[in-house]
Amino acid sequence: MEKLETVNDDRLLSGKHLMSGNEAVAEGALAAGVEGYFGYPITPSTSIMEHLIKRISKFKNYFSFLQSEDEIASITAVIGCSWTRKKSMTATSGPGFSLMQEGIGLAAFTETPLVLINVMRGGPSTGLPTFPGQQELMQTHFGSHGDYLIPTLVPGSVQECFDFTVEAFNISEAFRTPVFVLSDQVLSGLKELLTIPEKVEIVDRAVPGKGPVTYKGEEISEVLVPAMNCFGEDKKSFSTGLSHNETGHVDLSADNYDNLINRQHQKITQYEHLLPQPKLQQTDDADIIVVAYGSTARACRLAIKRLRRENHKIGIFTPTTVWPFPEKQLNEVTKGRKVLVVEMSIGQLIWPVERYLHRKVEHIGHTRGQIPPPSLIEKKLKEMLKEDNN
Repeated sequence: MEKLETVNDDRLLSGKHLMSGNEAVAEGALAAGVEGYFGYPITPSTSIMEHLIKRISKFKNYFSFLQSEDEIASITAVIGCSWTRKKSMTATSGPGFSLMQEGIGLAAFTETPLVLINVMRGGPSTGLPTFPGQQELMQTHFGSHGDYLIPTLVPGSVQECFDFTVEAFNISEAFRTPVFVLSDQVLSGLKELLTIPEKVEIVDRAVPGKGPVTYKGEEISEVLVPAMNCFGEDKKSFSTGLSHNETGHVDLSADNYDNLINRQHQKITQYEHLLPQPKLQQTDDADIIVVAYGSTARACRLAIKRLRRENHKIGIFTPTTVWPFPEKQLNEVTKGRKVLVVEMSIGQLIWPVERYLHRKVEHIGHTRGQIPPPSLIEKKLKEMLKEDNN
């Protein structure tokens, strides 16, 4: 149930700290009450696991930890741990995320709460292990087969790495779903001031017969999100990757499968307003709206700041949840305005933007293993402004 509390004294490092994005992720997981970590070391996500190892070694209470033989074993162990009513997570990058896709599909279909941190790097294959990319936006939505919708949060600062990891655990528990936190190589090692509060909101999944979960002041429908009867508890529990009914038993009938797939989708979309909302900066008077997320948005903000000094009216729309995509907000903000999408990809963010705006927009697809330089973004925006004046 929803409660505001300190998990315990050795978990929550309240106060101000100079930390990297990966360290902030680890601290956010501890603050949210994680009880199990199962992962395989892979650049640039490894320091999440390393930081957790250092921290949990001082714990007096029980914590499940395993450096597994590969990412397939990792995601499977996370699922198993979660079904014992333990908050569980893993972290990976690039090829590791690809290996986890079958397990991700199982977790989505069995409605297993878990958190997966994906620290993006250049790909495909081994690609650029120590350089950033944003080429897995579509994989978070379509990586596994079948229909599913997994909430995906995208931090753009060290503070957001902490905040969104806490949020990811709460979302996973409230809605019985895997949740992705989509970070990147720049944020993984970037050090900034991080403020950890004295108390954090903690949400625990519903227990059969104990009433619904309340999240951010809103009661979550038990019809859409059934209580989770976990392994080892009084009532026998069933879980299967086959189509199943509300008790977990196999049911391959057309009506049951249709209801199951649509309910699992609706439980996310109906409560979309409770997920982190887009950040709007200087959009009220803007002639051009830049759309960017993560580390790329940082470069865009600097470019916009410079152009604003020259009295050019530019604003930025930064999604903080990319799935479900903030379609309504994007349409409202960009109506009647030019749009520039900036990303470290040939073109993944531009796909949902153009799909939901129903029009072509300008694009910078930077694929050089680095954040797009602010000067490049400035140049493109000035070209767009010049077109308006001609």
